[in-house]
Amino acid sequence: MTGDLHIHTNVSDGTFPPCEVVQKVSDAGLGFFAVTDHNTVGALAQIDQAISGFRLQFIRGVELSAQPEEGHELHLLGYGINPTCHELLDVCRRIHCLKREQLREIVHRLSEAGVDVDVRHVFVDDEDAYVGRPVVARLLVRDGVVSSFGQAFGRYLGRDAPAFVQMRPFSPEVCLEAIHKAGGLAVLAHPSIELLDRWVAPLAQTGLDGVESYRPALSGNEELYIEKAAEHFGLFVTGGSDWHGREGESPLGAFSVGDVQINGFFAALASRDSNSA
Repeated sequence: MTGDLHIHTNVSDGTFPPCEVVQKVSDAGLGFFAVTDHNTVGALAQIDQAISGFRLQFIRGVELSAQPEEGHELHLLGYGINPTCHELLDVCRRIHCLKREQLREIVHRLSEAGVDVDVRHVFVDDEDAYVGRPVVARLLVRDGVVSSFGQAFGRYLGRDAPAFVQMRPFSPEVCLEAIHKAGGLAVLAHPSIELLDRWVAPLAQTGLDGVESYRPALSGNEELYIEKAAEHFGLFVTGGSDWHGREGESPLGAFSVGDVQINGFFAALASRDSNSA
């Protein structure tokens, strides 16, 4: 059986609503999947309803944004979470507040660079609505400032670009603790070798459960390096496409992982379920 443990819906920065994502998962022939929207669990109840009638294994997920005092932003995936956990919901709200601050400064810097963005389309009335750089990137494409999502990041929003703004510090350990409070398993998302070397040891000491090892565009040597690092620290490995459904992106199912590849993850998930029973 194959699946994908890193999928986004339009509840965060994906393109398709939860019900359509379920249909696409089924059409792709995947047997298991996880929805891991950024800093929100808003899609999970909709997925729970939508999978009725489908023979699919659904793992409730989330992707939390953390910003260390130094270095790049990093993300922690939570799997098998309770989406009603107050501690997790509180952390999601706190990150939303920081993201809104970040976007205000991005809009200001774009204005200084001669690019005006309608803030009404950046900040909607719903305080829990997704906010992140992709919102601005989408508007830059829509308004013809750039021709593609990638160009928006390359020209304006990416690191070293004129409108890049780093989120104010938010501890990775707080994200990890929130995932565990919600009964979930915490996984370091799409790490570069540099990020892995910096963070796998301290996060493993704090209770990190796994590392995302299998994903598109990784070389075989990179996969092997991550696998060996995970083994060294007693962590399982997972895999996913980080699929958003954007124009030009490979279709859902073009990348998948086998259940045998990530059997440690499923064993940990089953152990967690039996302990909470």
